[in-house]
Order: sequence, then structure tokens, then C-alpha cells
Amino acid sequence: MESRTISVLGLRTRVLEANPGAGGQRPPTRDAIVLVHGVGGWAENWRAVMPPLAATGRRVIAVDLPGFGESQRPGRVSYFGPDGAFYTRFVLAAMDALGIEHAHLVGNSLGGSIVGTVAFTSPERVRSVTLAAGGGLGVDVARSLRLCCLPGMGLVARLPFSASSAHASVRTLFYDSARIPPEMYDEAVRYGLPSFPEFVRVLAAGLDLRGVRPALRDAWLARASRYGGPLLLVWGRQDTVIPAHHVADVHRILPQAQVRLIDRCGHVPMIECPEEFLDAVIPFLDRAERTAAA
Repeated sequence: MESRTISVLGLRTRVLEANPGAGGQRPPTRDAIVLVHGVGGWAENWRAVMPPLAATGRRVIAVDLPGFGESQRPGRVSYFGPDGAFYTRFVLAAMDALGIEHAHLVGNSLGGSIVGTVAFTSPERVRSVTLAAGGGLGVDVARSLRLCCLPGMGLVARLPFSASSAHASVRTLFYDSARIPPEMYDEAVRYGLPSFPEFVRVLAAGLDLRGVRPALRDAWLARASRYGGPLLLVWGRQDTVIPAHHVADVHRILPQAQVRLIDRCGHVPMIECPEEFLDAVIPFLDRAERTAAA
């Protein structure tokens, strides 16, 4: 995989890219895939699935969202809008900078809510959408996330935190901590700790003490019918961050949705259960492209 820096909306943005063939030397023959991590995450969260996805003949790009990983933090922005939402504009601008006209969008957690809003806003740019434990379908989220909305948490986030606290945070994402890649602990210290102020700022914009802000969620779900393309939900049954019961009512909102639940899996199925994740996603992408060709 190649790591490089591009400019998106004037922000220094890191991307990881995998292309088909040995060393990524074979030209892609199918639609690109853009991967968007969750809040507090980084592009390497997709490490386990990027080479197999690229092996299907697709260009695969994972982005560091602004303020996370190695990407530059934004100034004062309206992250979620709903009008003029920063994250929606960011993904579309990143696609433009990468020369991608349309793509399969895959997002985990916050990244799921982001790729969903891109599809609702600009469906012509989207070949398919995959939500891996995507945020915003339901209201309730983990208590630890909701507490970030308390007054003063912005100041607390600037305090120094230990490596052990970063490691503990990683463990909350998994059903089985034995499946945590060792490098993820190192990356949580390198990327997760410095991005904690942005983590709090983003959560405060999207959540209140009850969960996802109802007015924000309602405004986006009211636009859901604008996207009628292929949609896949992949969720760990034992997810304690965004519970899997959020899929229960999805067909009322998005009738075309397909659902794959993975047993003995937490909040990051592409890391904890990459084979099961790929078994769901690759055939879905193939069907989406056949449908578009027809």
C-alpha cells in the first residue's frame, strides 16, 4: 500500500492506496472503492481488507479524515450540517482530488454516517454504499461517547493521557481482544491520543447526552430516499459502541438495504472479522456493478 498526501478543501490530507496486481502495478479495471474510518480512527483501520479488495481489480483508497491520523485539523466547520455539511463536502472533494468520478463508498461508524450523507446528497457520484456499523440509523450509542458532550470535555481532551488509556479504548471496539492486531495498539498511541481533542469536538457536534441529536438525524433520514442505489449493512452482533439492533428498522428508511450480521464480532468488523467482512462486501460490489452495467 502507498501512503501519500493530497490537498482537500485546502487541508493536508493523507491517503493510503492499494491498486491491483503485484505492487499495485496493474491498472484498475473496475470502480474505485473509498474507505472512511470512524471517529478517532485512521486509514490503517482498513489495512486487513485493502489488498483483497484491490485484488478484485479495483483501486482502493482509505482516507484520514481531517484532524485524525496524519491529516490536518480543520478550523471551525459544520461537520454534519445538514446543509453544507463539511464531511460530505470533504469526501466529494477528496474524490475530485483523486480523479474519481464515482465510487463504492464504505464507512465504519462515523464514516458510515458520512458516506451515507454523501449518497443522499450526490447519488450520481456513488456506485454503492456499505455501512460497517454505521452511525445515525439509530439514536443510542455507547455511554462513553455521549459523555464527550458534557461541558468542559473540550478542556479535558487537551490533558495528557497515557498509552494504557489508548489501549483500553481500542479494546472497547472488539468482542474478542485476542483479535486486536498488535500494531493497532501502537497506532492508537501515535494517532488516537493526539486526535482526542478533535474526537471530542466531532462527537459534541453530533451527539447529546441521549445519543445522536434527533434534529440532525431526522434531517438526514428525510433525504434518504434521494439515494436508491445498492446499500449493504455489515454489523457485529456484539457491537457495544453502536448496537446491532439499529438494523431492525432500516428497511422502513432504506428499503433496498441488505443486512449481514457477523457473530462474535464487535464494532470494527473489517479488523476483527476481515474474512467475513469481505465475504459480504465483495459479492455485493460485484452485483452493484452488474446492475449499473445493465
